[in-house]
Amino acid sequence: MIENIQAFLDDRKELWLKERLKKVKDDHEIVALQQQATAKFSLAEWLSDAANRAKQLTIVSHPAKFSHPRAQVSDIYFISDRKNDGYIKSGNVNYPFDIIGSAGAIDVYKFLFLKLEDGKSILEHLEEKTDLIKQALSLQIDRFDEVRTGFLQIKSSNTDLKTDRFVKQIYFPIDKKNYHILSLLTPSGLLVEMKNRINIMRFSENSKKAKENFKNRIYDLNDFSDICNTTSTAYGSGNPQGISILNNENSGKYYLLPSIPPSLEQRSTRLPKTDFFKQCLYRGSFQESFFHLNKLMKTEKRNDAVRTAIQNIIHFVIDRIMFEAFKIREHYEPGWSNQDYYESLPKLQRMWLDNIYRDERGNDSEWRDELARDIAHWILASYQKTIKDAFQLGDSELLHVKTVVNEAVQEDKEFF
Repeated sequence: MIENIQAFLDDRKELWLKERLKKVKDDHEIVALQQQATAKFSLAEWLSDAANRAKQLTIVSHPAKFSHPRAQVSDIYFISDRKNDGYIKSGNVNYPFDIIGSAGAIDVYKFLFLKLEDGKSILEHLEEKTDLIKQALSLQIDRFDEVRTGFLQIKSSNTDLKTDRFVKQIYFPIDKKNYHILSLLTPSGLLVEMKNRINIMRFSENSKKAKENFKNRIYDLNDFSDICNTTSTAYGSGNPQGISILNNENSGKYYLLPSIPPSLEQRSTRLPKTDFFKQCLYRGSFQESFFHLNKLMKTEKRNDAVRTAIQNIIHFVIDRIMFEAFKIREHYEPGWSNQDYYESLPKLQRMWLDNIYRDERGNDSEWRDELARDIAHWILASYQKTIKDAFQLGDSELLHVKTVVNEAVQEDKEFF
C-alpha cells in the first residue's frame, strides 16, 4: 500500500477510536473497539464502504448555493481549454473543483483527492485506470472495477439543465425582440485560488520580511506586492459546510476585489477620423485670441503697432494648431493613418500628421501651400463663428491672413 494512503486510513481510524473510547472504560470493550477499528479501516473493507458512499457526493465547478443556500439547480461541472486571451476565467487558471453532498462522505472526497507519487490525485488515476492505482489499492481485477465504478459516481452529474428562482439572473438581449436569461453561478475554486494567491502575496515570509525592511528603510533584494481596497465576504454564515466542501475548508470567507468603473482621464491627443480641423481643434479654446484679434481689427488707426499685434495673434494661433499636430506625430506610431478606420482622412492631412510620410513631406512642397490655405480658412471661419460681432473681413484682410499663414508655414519647414 502506498504510504500516504496508509497514513490516511490510520488517521481515520484514530479519529474513529478517539470518539468511542471516551465512552468506555472496560478493557474488554477497548480491545473489542480496537479490533473493530482494525477491520473497519483495513484497505479492502474501507474501500468497499467508501465506494458505496461516493454517490452521496458530486463534483461541481459552480455550486449554486453560493448564490442562495436554498438554490437547487443542475450540477455544473465545467471544463474549458486554456486560451491565451488575458482573462481570469475557467480554463485559464488551475484551481480545485468543489464538492457538494452529504457531510457524512467528506472522508471519501479527501481520499479521492490524495496525491500519489506522480502528483496526480487518486481520482485522476481511477479515471485513467493506471497501473499505479491498481497496485496501490491491491484489489482483484473484478473487485477493482467495482470499486472504481463506485468512486467515479462522484462525477455523474444531473444532465437535466434547470435553474432556480433563488439564483441571480440577467436578461441578456440577443436581438431586438429576444433575449437569453443567464443564471449567474460562482466558480468556487477560482475564489479559493484567488484567496490563496492574495494570502501568499500578503503573508508569506518573504513578503512580510520585505515589508518590514521597507518600513524601516532597509534595502532588500526581494520586493513585495499587494492589492489595495479589498474587502471580504462570507458564505454560509454559521454553516459554511451547507454551501460546499471547499467553502467549509475556507470557513466561508473570501476576498472581494474592487469592481468599480475606472477613473479615466480625457485624452489630450485625439486622432482625426475624417478632418483634423473639425475633430482635433476646439474653437472655444481659441476664443481669447479671437477676441483680441477682433478688437484690433476694429481699431480705426491701422499703424505698424496694430498690424504687428494682429500678425502676432495670428502667429500664436498657428503655433497652437501646429502644436496639436505635433502631439499626434509624437504620441502615435508611424503608419497609424493607414488603418481602415482612418481611410476617410484626406491624404494631405495624413502626410502632415503621420510620420510614415516624413520623406514624402520633405520631397514635396506643393502640399504645404495647400495646407496653408486650409489653416487660413479654418482661422478665418473660426474667428467669424466664435465672435458674435466679428469684424467683417474684406478681401484685403483675407489676403493678409492667408499671407501670414503661408509665411509661417514656409518659415517652419522643419516641422511641416
